[in-house]
Amino acid sequence: MLKITKRIFVSGKILWVSTFLFLSFASKAQNESLKFYIQAGINQNTGALGFDSALSSANQLISDINAFNGWQVGFTIREYHSETQYLAFETLYSSNETKLVIGPPDSLSLPTTQTLNSQKIMLSISPGFRIFRLIRGQAGLNGIFELNNGFQESFDSFKLAYRLGVGLDIFKLSADISYNASFNKSFGVLDGIPLSNSHSQFLFTIGYNF
Repeated sequence: MLKITKRIFVSGKILWVSTFLFLSFASKAQNESLKFYIQAGINQNTGALGFDSALSSANQLISDINAFNGWQVGFTIREYHSETQYLAFETLYSSNETKLVIGPPDSLSLPTTQTLNSQKIMLSISPGFRIFRLIRGQAGLNGIFELNNGFQESFDSFKLAYRLGVGLDIFKLSADISYNASFNKSFGVLDGIPLSNSHSQFLFTIGYNF
């Protein structure tokens, strides 16, 4: 009970810090060097749950793993140091779904399906450049905080990742494509099944400048 309460407190603290940063930067939005964007979009998983290669028993228990596309919402603040250089701070809440088909394919009994939901808070900082006040490119670090209790108990609750991205600014709208990937895999046991977990996904995001 104490463990669950602590996790709820940590997750709430992350949300409160993000909200505080949101309001602080929004209050300075009239500064020309500061651009503030509300964002929303979809993400495509390119790496999620997998078999622990060191334990062949996982492949005998699970016949298939399907990671589905998810969605994210959040905000970005860009602080421009010149016409071409800026520093971006981003906070996103993302949700994804993975389905496990449990049971070997040659089994006489019907396999069962288990659905796993993952919710994350992602905080990133990325220096970037801009060309013709239209095209952007950026690269930086991304801290990923897992909020789902099942994933927290089985794998690391925090991952450090890198981010690469390009974007387009048209009047008050922005469109971004970025690639996020954790530096290392984590290994754990989920419902008695040994698995590996790596974060790797493409994010497609539309933003509006206030």
